[in-house]
Amino acid sequence: MISPLRALVIGATGLIGNALVRAWERRGAEVVGCDHRCLPSGPFIPLDFTQDGRLAAILKEVRPAVVAVPAANPHVDFCEAHPEQTRKVNVEAPAMAARLCSEARACMVFYSSDYVFDGGQPSYGEDDPVSPVNEYGRQKAEAERAVLAAGKHLVIRSSGVYGWQWVPKNFVLQVLRALSSGERLRVAHDIRYNPTSAENLAEVTAELCSRGASGIFNVVGVDRLARAEFARRVARVFGLAESLIEAVPSAELSALSGIGGLPPSGGPAPLRQAQRPKESSLRTDKARALLRLPLWGAVEGLSDMLRRRAAWEEYARLSLPTPGSF
Repeated sequence: MISPLRALVIGATGLIGNALVRAWERRGAEVVGCDHRCLPSGPFIPLDFTQDGRLAAILKEVRPAVVAVPAANPHVDFCEAHPEQTRKVNVEAPAMAARLCSEARACMVFYSSDYVFDGGQPSYGEDDPVSPVNEYGRQKAEAERAVLAAGKHLVIRSSGVYGWQWVPKNFVLQVLRALSSGERLRVAHDIRYNPTSAENLAEVTAELCSRGASGIFNVVGVDRLARAEFARRVARVFGLAESLIEAVPSAELSALSGIGGLPPSGGPAPLRQAQRPKESSLRTDKARALLRLPLWGAVEGLSDMLRRRAAWEEYARLSLPTPGSF
């Protein structure tokens, strides 16, 4: 009898981490989740990701074949204002985890970003040289190098990941919250990227791991969209008013309003706004040549999110004392 895959997810209560836990469980894997916060919904192990001794002990106890690391500080403006603080979790911790995973003979899956590029060309492949224009991108690029130098690990670059999560930080949830309240939104029309469903990203991750993939893979949604157009698609799929969305140049949006015309969340108000690449689309030929699963477009991802809404609200209600509005 073949033993099921054993996977460890660091950052299991976050957007990508939660989707990963469910994706692997659907495939019959044994999944153990770690997070700095623990919820009553699952058997998550408390972990400060920056403590190497604690992680080494968990690896020794769990003995996973795969260790997924979506844990990060993804707040671009906060990283720009606090580089020393954020590099501890965005660079030093993944580098340490990769070394420990190699020692434990586990494959580490590290999640990187389209922000490792400067936006100077329409799209980027895995072999294009990195050229980040902000601190977050520099941290991700440095972490990529450290992870790959530590062993035969997998780096997945993604972009604009969205889906249901306890704290409504991602772009889609912020759009839904604003439009549901009748608020007008000013959203950038000159920043283009590939919005990516967390559910699709998680399923693709599971398949790449099952095929023994290593190195860098771009995994993003198939549609290259301006932020304003994506916001309109969110409104259409969820039956909300597109007329509340105003497309404007990104230069008109201040750090306090957010680059998409939405208020930032997840940290103190940034000291300054970080530069963003205006064209950060990623090519996915390498992943699609290996995958049986399709990469979703925006409407597919948003429609899947809509179908999951009632189930997510019930899940969140049972998982948190005060789940908030989704």
